[in-house]
Amino acid sequence: MESYDLVVLGGGPGGYSAALRGAGHGLKVAVVEKDQMGGACLNRGCIPTKAWIAGAETVDHAAHINQVAQEPFEFRPSFAKIAERQKKIVGQFRKALSTMMTKKGIEIIHGEGAFTSPDVIAVDGRNISFAHAVIATGTAPASLFGLSKDQALDTDSIFELEKLPSSMIIVGAGVVGCEFAGVFARLGVQVTMLEMMPSVLPRMDGEVARLMERELKKMKVEVITGAAIKWIETRPGHAMAVMENGAEVAAEAVFLSVGRKFPTEKLGLEAAGVRVRDNGSVETDLDYRTSAPSIFAVGDVAGRFLLAYTAYREGAHVADLVAGKSPDKNFGPIPMAIFTIPEIGAVGVTQEEAPPGAKVGSFMFRGLARAHATGEIAGFVKIIADGQTDRVLGVHMIGPRSTDMIHIAAVAMKAGMTAAQLGQTLFAHPTLAEAVLEAAHDVHGQALHK
Repeated sequence: MESYDLVVLGGGPGGYSAALRGAGHGLKVAVVEKDQMGGACLNRGCIPTKAWIAGAETVDHAAHINQVAQEPFEFRPSFAKIAERQKKIVGQFRKALSTMMTKKGIEIIHGEGAFTSPDVIAVDGRNISFAHAVIATGTAPASLFGLSKDQALDTDSIFELEKLPSSMIIVGAGVVGCEFAGVFARLGVQVTMLEMMPSVLPRMDGEVARLMERELKKMKVEVITGAAIKWIETRPGHAMAVMENGAEVAAEAVFLSVGRKFPTEKLGLEAAGVRVRDNGSVETDLDYRTSAPSIFAVGDVAGRFLLAYTAYREGAHVADLVAGKSPDKNFGPIPMAIFTIPEIGAVGVTQEEAPPGAKVGSFMFRGLARAHATGEIAGFVKIIADGQTDRVLGVHMIGPRSTDMIHIAAVAMKAGMTAAQLGQTLFAHPTLAEAVLEAAHDVHGQALHK
């Protein structure tokens, strides 16, 4: 029987980060992957989505070009070319990942693995023993109303589209729903969003969510909140959502963006002595150790953050532990990057969550010369500070480059900076980041350009 220091079940961000870090420590490592290296993030999530979004944003770029072009022109994006480009990007990164792991001596075992005991994994009849193992099998799209993948699109099957429908119902106006709504609307699809909560992006800062809803409506997206769906029926080329109040919404296709599930039932966890929660996610302690001492779980399957970048950190943390190191458990503030049109960045408490007496400063992007120069004036930056200590508690932004600029706030919060200290930092001019500076000044009513 083959034996390894570390066997990783799943080749997504949490799994391959554990494998790469473990190999860097000199461990003998194997990764078991039943599908494609890179997991959902690379193949069916983060990366292909951003490639589609970049394609959709060219519609806005073309509008800006028309403002400076010698002769007006009609720009028509090609979905076929956008999809082809997305597949090429994904393929390049998948190949690069596999090559890098092979160069580092990591064995990639293709097949479906399951534990047969606390120290053995069987992969299609091949038994592998291990000193330590990491479960990093991720999650899968949740379904609704018993709809199969042939009846409704989800975050896996959406990337199999060969041509765009003329109209689409998007069920769920959370992060994923809002990202795809912007893509499809920019590419000419008539989109109707159905959200059971009172607003889009129900977990985000309320002011950010309200502006996002206005921007969606500007794109001619029909947004229906407080939508209680009774059932959805589909047939080829047609979908209909029937509401509890009797209203009907029809479109050519339906896309479900309603969360994730934890398909751990086939992993042999009982044989390994690994406990799971009622929802199927794996129980772990703060070091990601399961109820079986030599087995860890990281990434989405552990049910904590469901983010690729936290999975990276978790996988590396476990590999350090296995190698006898003492990794830092403090992640610090976890930023959120939402690739809607316009983009959203968030870290820390929302204004609704802020403690009594908190101070708030904000600044609109339209107040920046750089925003007007690039033609991206929608949105704002908001900073929430403690009313007594002035420490920055939360930063929320919606507008150009927000997914990049939110890291300014994450660094400031990890360093324990006050709003005044952030405001004392020099920001280059003219930049979009000046909105952060002005918002920090505005906490104390001292914004120069407001």
